[in-house]
Amino acid sequence: MASIPAMLIKPLFRLLMKRDIHQPEPLLRHMRRVMNAPLVPSIIARGVSLQHARVADVPGQWLSTADPQVTLLYLHGGAFVGGRLDSYHHFCSLLAKQLNARIFLADYRLAPEHPYPAAPDDAFAVYRALIKDRLPLIVAGDSAGGNLTLVTLLRARDHGLPMPACAVAISPGADATGELMSRQANNDSDPMLSRVMIDGAIQLYLQGADPKDPDVSPCRGEFHGLPPLMLTVSEEECLRDDAYVVAERARQAGVAVKLLSRPDMPHVWPIFTLLLPEARHDTRRLLQFMKSHVQAGKATARHLPHALSDAQEAAG
Repeated sequence: MASIPAMLIKPLFRLLMKRDIHQPEPLLRHMRRVMNAPLVPSIIARGVSLQHARVADVPGQWLSTADPQVTLLYLHGGAFVGGRLDSYHHFCSLLAKQLNARIFLADYRLAPEHPYPAAPDDAFAVYRALIKDRLPLIVAGDSAGGNLTLVTLLRARDHGLPMPACAVAISPGADATGELMSRQANNDSDPMLSRVMIDGAIQLYLQGADPKDPDVSPCRGEFHGLPPLMLTVSEEECLRDDAYVVAERARQAGVAVKLLSRPDMPHVWPIFTLLLPEARHDTRRLLQFMKSHVQAGKATARHLPHALSDAQEAAG
């Protein structure tokens, strides 16, 4: 059973957010009004600093511990049309503190002023810069940012770039075609989003681009060679099947996948660490996943020089 805070927050989200607005301009105004509102206080965990910066000419913010040992690229949600970085300060600063990490919150370009492929181009540019760093890299994002997380991995693999230690996609929007069943089946149960809202935001984002392109709908991509993935999704949200399809395709490609599903939760619930006990509990599970793969990557790196020396000696 959901906690009392979860039972209270869902009708509030439904009242404030959920609308069936068919016209693009009124829909855009509504989505930006609710997604850019200060829904949660901007509280940064003790021991984590905030600095405005640019990476690969993409603006954003660093949340960092004093001596970080991990880098995390975080891609925020907002249906590609909105979202404010300070909504993620508490969640991401907890990640930074527990991982002893520096986290770059990328303020990628938004539609409709900057339609596809502006957002994935920005995310990929930041990834290309950060993967060169000496620290292990993690990529994570929620909703539209979950889409960008998966698209960034596919692009990096196709460009022959190193993979991150792991990746996390929270309620990813992985399908732009609208063909997955939960888009309609959960239209009533989802307390935040409706099919009309999702379809309208996709049109604002694509502006004529092919919704079947894996660069837009990563659930249609080939997942071989990707790093370990962790996905979270609520059983009652419109994007439920997006996560399930990604998990299945990744497993078929031999990728290690963890899928965390909960009933009675709002879209992207893990980011609401200030509001929901379920979010705090599941953030610990996300951290456990990330820590395990960072440590595994470090162990591999420690043995890599010896492996190269052995190979060179054998070749000689």
